[in-house]
Amino acid sequence: MKVVPSIDISQGKAVKRVKGREGTGLILGDPIKIARELRSFGYDAIHVVDLDAAEGKGDNTSLVVEIVKEGFDHVSVGGGIRTRERLERLISLGVTRVVMSTLPFTMVNDFMKISQGYLDKVMISVDYCGDEVLIKGWKASALSVSKALEIVSSLGVRGVIFTYVCNEGTTMGIDPQVGDYARRVPGERGYAGGIGTFEDLRLLSSMGFDFAIVGMALYTGVLRGVVDV
Repeated sequence: MKVVPSIDISQGKAVKRVKGREGTGLILGDPIKIARELRSFGYDAIHVVDLDAAEGKGDNTSLVVEIVKEGFDHVSVGGGIRTRERLERLISLGVTRVVMSTLPFTMVNDFMKISQGYLDKVMISVDYCGDEVLIKGWKASALSVSKALEIVSSLGVRGVIFTYVCNEGTTMGIDPQVGDYARRVPGERGYAGGIGTFEDLRLLSSMGFDFAIVGMALYTGVLRGVVDV
């Protein structure tokens, strides 16, 4: 299983929030410098979230451009991808996976129109806490996890990222039920949220995940330098 560092960007700076709440967690600084450092550690994949785009407050695409130039084999980007124009622009810049989390669960027909011809590059993020899937920057509840998995499994996308919002940014541990969810979807499977120890990574690997996205545990030094499990 591949370990993938995350870089969350707000107002031009890399940050790591707790459960997505603005003003919590860490302000890490220059996202380009961080990406360069992560590449030097041997990471060949990076996960970037444009928090401003997700919240409709701005656009950090220019920073995504510079991160792509650092030479990662795989760059996934999420946050505010709601139009075909934005999706195609990110792919044209060298982004290898685009991550969407609201449209598939609210306007599935629009999602299919936007992603037509690019489904092999689209990951859907199921952002959840308890049995509720959260959308719109985790500010609204959309549907149950079971219903979301039914929808995702029918769309033909590249894969699914399960983001456990309950513990995201806390290093308090993974969702012990997520293995059951992962077995219900086809394609690539990724996980984010609460990873705090090497044992968490080993457990995710045993559950069949292809990659794990790490943030707080990486930036606090606990899991820095762990590339594969």
